Amino acid sequence: MSISYPFGRVTALTLRRTPASISIGLALAVSVAAIVSPAHAQQGAALTLDDAIAAAIDSDPGLQAANAGVDAAVGGLRQARVRPNPSLGVEVENFSGAGELRGFDGAETTFTLSQEVELGGRRRARIRVADLELHGAELDRVVRGLDLIRDVQVAYYDALAAQQLVEIERERVATAEALNASVARRVNAARDPLMAGARAEAALAEARIALARAEADALTARQQLASLTGLAEGFTLVAADLALPEAVSHDHDLSEQVPDLARALAERERAAAAVRLERSLGYASPDLTIGYRRFEDQDGEGALVAGFSIPLGVFNQNRGAVDRARAEARRAELELEARRRAIAREFAMLQRAIDTDAHLLRSTASR
Repeated sequence: MSISYPFGRVTALTLRRTPASISIGLALAVSVAAIVSPAHAQQGAALTLDDAIAAAIDSDPGLQAANAGVDAAVGGLRQARVRPNPSLGVEVENFSGAGELRGFDGAETTFTLSQEVELGGRRRARIRVADLELHGAELDRVVRGLDLIRDVQVAYYDALAAQQLVEIERERVATAEALNASVARRVNAARDPLMAGARAEAALAEARIALARAEADALTARQQLASLTGLAEGFTLVAADLALPEAVSHDHDLSEQVPDLARALAERERAAAAVRLERSLGYASPDLTIGYRRFEDQDGEGALVAGFSIPLGVFNQNRGAVDRARAEARRAELELEARRRAIAREFAMLQRAIDTDAHLLRSTASR
């Protein structure tokens, strides 16, 4: 089972480890449910928000890099499951000597097959680390995809707002032109002083400057949106009805519900698994050998041979690597806590901002 997104998916490992991540998938699926197909806008065609998001998902190099990271982690997991290769050996003894050992008359040829046996749960720990690395790469892709969707949404509504401001400034210019013409007639008829005409002309100049600034801002906003989506700038935007914002209370216990925090949690688990892997590497893995020895001086008769070898943990017991993995696990734990606190502060700040904006909008609408 996996959670699918327009920009990738998260494997079932997420669901097994964090049941609350089901709510992640549902929430995020709702946020991008409208993105069904990448119907990119043609030149001069209407560009909806969903089209803009789909185009950005298709063209964003950062998201493509995240996809490549997932592919790399998949290869790492596949490699982690592989067992050590056996070794095939051939050894020839007692040849090219003197007397009875001249040439190959007294040679002994041994064919051996050796296999390393991994002890201490090394293979299981290696697979666990690779599995968690894959999970982290998938969460990286989700976080990048959601960040991209957020950036496109902000850019789209900024472009819409800038477009509306241009219309407002054009109306101001038209009003200022009409007022200036009316005042000019009254000044020419000596009904208003010359100062009134100067003030009207100054107001018209200010309105034209504000219009030029609004048009430049609108062009910048459209260029920003085009840069995110990879589309040409000749599109038209579709206005949307925006509801008044409403604040939602949060308890800020979001370690398994926010993808960013889920990524930090996955990194903590990966670091803990890395400690177990480094510990397993401290166990000596023996080599088991079995072979066949052929005796040339006994008419080619032969016999089986068997052997056993194991490294002696005299110099290298992998303690430094274990200490490093433990330190990285502590760092991951502290980074998770720091990120959790930062998210809680950000939620509180956004909730206050939403309350303030909603109050201002309601106050303006009631006038």
